[in-house]
Amino acid sequence: MHTYTKRWNDDERDYDQPSYDDFHFRGLDDLIRWAELDRTTAWRTWPEIWHLDDDGAFRCGSKGSSFEGVHAYAKEPGRLLDCRWYMPRDDCPDRWLIIEARHPWDEPCRVDDSDAAAFLELRHGLEDHGITLLDVVVFDQEFHCWSLHELTTGSTTWPT
Repeated sequence: MHTYTKRWNDDERDYDQPSYDDFHFRGLDDLIRWAELDRTTAWRTWPEIWHLDDDGAFRCGSKGSSFEGVHAYAKEPGRLLDCRWYMPRDDCPDRWLIIEARHPWDEPCRVDDSDAAAFLELRHGLEDHGITLLDVVVFDQEFHCWSLHELTTGSTTWPT
């Protein structure tokens, strides 16, 4: 588990999301720097799937349903491919990152061996479609995050 510090003011009325153009996501540290600036990272009720180019730049992405997450995707990895079937883009990269927020009203946020196993199953299932799943990162509202790639490999740097 990692802890991060919010770098926004809750009293600000206007919210400007950080610009994807200012970031390259090559590992967990880069995503944490983003989350420190983006107050929406942990409050979303749906997972986001970011498609990153070889340099770690955000190129496109999709979002899942509030009822989905790494466990559901591991059972049916094809559900993540809807964006390719229904809104195809020739420039959509094959390196994907999933950001999953977990909320206390669902159940206490805990990340355990079952999450790591689901991540490995999903990573393998997406390989069959030419997708490299870089990581699934779980966030909670207490400014904690867990990298499933780190849990399974010991590294916070994503594969190149």
